[in-house]
Amino acid sequence: MSTRDKLLSAFDGKPGHVLSGGILAKKLGVSRTAVWKQIQIMKNIGLPIESTGTQGYRLNAPFDSSLVRFSAPRWAAAHYSLGTSSTQTQAKAGAAGGLAEGHLWIAETQTQGRGRLDRRWESGYGGLWFSLLMRPKMPASRVPPLTLVAGLCLSETVEQFSGIETKLKWPNDLLIRTRGVWKKCAGILTEMSGQMDRTEWVVIGAGLNVNNAIPPSLSPKAVSLYTLTGKVGERARYLESFLKKFHKAYARYTVEGFEPFRRTYWSRYYAPDKPARLRTTEGLLTGLARGVDASGAIMIESRRKISLISEGEIVW
Repeated sequence: MSTRDKLLSAFDGKPGHVLSGGILAKKLGVSRTAVWKQIQIMKNIGLPIESTGTQGYRLNAPFDSSLVRFSAPRWAAAHYSLGTSSTQTQAKAGAAGGLAEGHLWIAETQTQGRGRLDRRWESGYGGLWFSLLMRPKMPASRVPPLTLVAGLCLSETVEQFSGIETKLKWPNDLLIRTRGVWKKCAGILTEMSGQMDRTEWVVIGAGLNVNNAIPPSLSPKAVSLYTLTGKVGERARYLESFLKKFHKAYARYTVEGFEPFRRTYWSRYYAPDKPARLRTTEGLLTGLARGVDASGAIMIESRRKISLISEGEIVW
């Protein structure tokens, strides 16, 4: 491990934890000046470390360094960075450059993180921000349901490690109900390049609020797992579990399509058979959410007629 990585590992803990610069220097076998320089880099990127004068350095937010030690599975190749504009941008550049399926980009912070419809996604330190490059051998028309498959795998992963029940909102959000209100804890962004009869590449990006602080402006609609559990989540475990689940699901999907996942997906939908409002390119559609079909389209019943919606979003 590099000096930077060792230093990151030394800070794991809850807010208020203080580490002496002298102790850090001795532990890492470097000068206090070297420690100070590395910490300035981390602070500039947005990591929650502050100087405390003679005491050393203090955490002002939950700190988890597990991503530094993350070991990608055999079928993947991880690219880790402290900060980047967007892992999605990195992944698409890698795809255009000819990198093979399985390359994965992870970042501690993003300055231009985004979700669907180019909306800004707050990507401060403590969340899990990553993008995965895949090259499925299938027509481009079969790719869209992969977003739903990824959401299903992420939902199962969050429940596995946090113990918190999660639900899905079509097509790409992961929700948690807290104090009677649905709040977003994760989102999936899938982008692709291809033609009608083949797919060149697919990039699946995910943002999961694990330990990161939620800005006051977003707190009515978003939540982090740390806020609910009070425990610092080990993000590498979440990532490892998601990749394992998704790799298995992806292998099945390439052969059988979305049909084997359809009922499981709908069993995790947050409001089955309840009124839904969808914003589409053709305007607003209101009806009862009745399920998803084998193509991943949501089934909306309105005036005793079922409409299949394959694009758009549910609005509250």
